[in-house]
Amino acid sequence: MTDLNQFDAHVTNLNNWQPMTKVPEVFPQFTQTQLKRLFWQREQHKGLSTCYKQVGKRGYVCLPLFGLWLAGKLTE
Repeated sequence: MTDLNQFDAHVTNLNNWQPMTKVPEVFPQFTQTQLKRLFWQREQHKGLSTCYKQVGKRGYVCLPLFGLWLAGKLTE
């Protein structure tokens, strides 16, 4: 599977998108406050905006893409 196909598979799988309030359960090293600030400044961090979507008042994070971003493998 190519990187582009793998990226599309992560993005289109709705089970990967979790409310931002649930992310600390998967990544316990982050607090809710840390994540809120990080995603609030997502335009300043290259690649971070690709793993976050705002729907109404709720923010959703694609967990596999966030993990790739943490590993330094997700770029715009």
